[in-house]
Amino acid sequence: MVDPLFSSEELYAGHGWRLTLDTAPLPDGRVKSSGRAHRSNTVHILAFPTDDTVLLLREFRPFYGRYVWLIPSGKADKEQDVDAAAQRELREETGFRSKDLRFYCMARYTDALEAKNHIYIARQLVKDPLPQDESELIEVHEVRLQDAIDRVLHDDFAHLATAYALLRYERERGKN
Repeated sequence: MVDPLFSSEELYAGHGWRLTLDTAPLPDGRVKSSGRAHRSNTVHILAFPTDDTVLLLREFRPFYGRYVWLIPSGKADKEQDVDAAAQRELREETGFRSKDLRFYCMARYTDALEAKNHIYIARQLVKDPLPQDESELIEVHEVRLQDAIDRVLHDDFAHLATAYALLRYERERGKN
């Protein structure tokens, strides 16, 4: 893919973030200028212990001051390979490794945030825990898919990659 940017000026870099002022062409010849944030890509895992249940996390988010429902998720910043990052996050956050981990789809939040959300489907789960990150407080729940969707969509702080992954999976499953 050709880089569409006319120019990019770095405004800040630190703490895993980079902020730039970028310009890019519009199809009619005009130019758009926008501040953009760049950060690590992320992985999000739809982990199925059975055909009817999915693992859903209830994680305390200190900057919200409350728990949030989401699927196992994290930054893909420790490995070059996002598949390896997905397996690591699954093991850290749920205590399971997948013997059948497959890339499912990718999503992005907005063109103002340059980061890819790699979504995976994990089946054939086996116990193989890694220590959780010191700064995370996570509960793991095995729930029916519809219950997971209901919990995420009725949360005031809906985790967007989780909502997208669950809804897309449910819609595509219904077409079979």
